[in-house]
Amino acid sequence: MFVLAITVLAACGTNKVLTHSQLDVDRGAKKYQGLTLADLNQGKMIYEKSCGNCHGLKKIESRNEEQWKSIVPDMVKKTNKKAGKEEINSDQQQVLLKYLITMSEVKKASN
Repeated sequence: MFVLAITVLAACGTNKVLTHSQLDVDRGAKKYQGLTLADLNQGKMIYEKSCGNCHGLKKIESRNEEQWKSIVPDMVKKTNKKAGKEEINSDQQQVLLKYLITMSEVKKASN
């Protein structure tokens, strides 16, 4: 029973994205001037709430910048259409993209 509980807890935790640091902000700010930790946290919140609402969360680093730029607008349209209203506006979409692109480069930056 104990092993089952640990397995379930571990599986639940794998979809959650780690917290961010100033290193993430500094890396993202090279591309997005003025990027803040609050921006990354807002992007994370949108990602977990909106994207995780319809499907499992993807590993952010499994996509590159061009792929995220292609995927996100389509997913936002689907989300808004499904909701019958604007769930994610254009400003939120940009925050989400900045978050995904910044965090997708974590492994690249550490190599």
